[in-house]
Amino acid sequence: MELVRYTLENGWLNGLHHRFIQPPQIGYFVTTCDKQGNLNTTPVTMGTCIGHNFFSFTLSNLHADANEWDLDQNGWKDGIKQGYANLREVPECVISYYGHDLLKESWIAGCPVPKGISEIGVMGLTELPSQRVRPAGILECPINLEARVLHMHKLGARWTHFICEIVAASVHQELVDKNTEGPLAGYGLLAIDPIFEVKIASGDTEDTKNYRLYYDRLDLSKIERCPEDIGYDADWIGTFEGWIHDEVGHGHITQAEEQRALELKKLWEQNRDPLSNAAVKEELTRLLKKAVGK
Repeated sequence: MELVRYTLENGWLNGLHHRFIQPPQIGYFVTTCDKQGNLNTTPVTMGTCIGHNFFSFTLSNLHADANEWDLDQNGWKDGIKQGYANLREVPECVISYYGHDLLKESWIAGCPVPKGISEIGVMGLTELPSQRVRPAGILECPINLEARVLHMHKLGARWTHFICEIVAASVHQELVDKNTEGPLAGYGLLAIDPIFEVKIASGDTEDTKNYRLYYDRLDLSKIERCPEDIGYDADWIGTFEGWIHDEVGHGHITQAEEQRALELKKLWEQNRDPLSNAAVKEELTRLLKKAVGK
């Protein structure tokens, strides 16, 4: 297998196309406000949510040049991203997921609307008053997540990383119903037909030479479930002992191989050095490969 290798120099993986690092990202709006209450709505595709009972959301697309990190004497310097400036003034925002039906509106939100003029109004959409934060959400968006900034980090000369806490949410009742029963139960926001940014490029003709965003959509008919003959039967992950026992029932390994796998696991836990205990590691790996049919 031939490889092309890249090295990190001066903050860049020289020559590496960023789409090899940044996969397609789901589209959403981030609405912020300045100290006077003026709203700004930014279409965003970089960021993600982690957590379960406590949810944090990261935003990484709002940037400032090296000399724009601080305020000047007359306020924010010209050219600073409005969303970035607003989050410095009022560290709160609303994250609004939208589906394919609002794709045109997302393009409009990306236009250079003057500072202080609400993109929500320009898009012809409706402000949704928030429960816990100052910025408003967007009524037409089926999911609105209210968030407060916990941490802010400058990344290099241009980027800023915001880590936020989700403090409230508003979801269309129709979407709640779809997530409760029917073919889309449990899929959450996939039911809104979300869009994903896949590249930024010019078109193929003279009439489409300007750079534009390209989006794609999910084909829900291609969703695949892990089959019943792989893994622990009673739970999502389970224990090693339960998993290996169930692979006997699946017909992948014998009871004798099950016992040997348990012995090897204990031997490996006593010494995880890949050199001195290489034989145990290799034998256990071979047995686990057989257990999963590889």
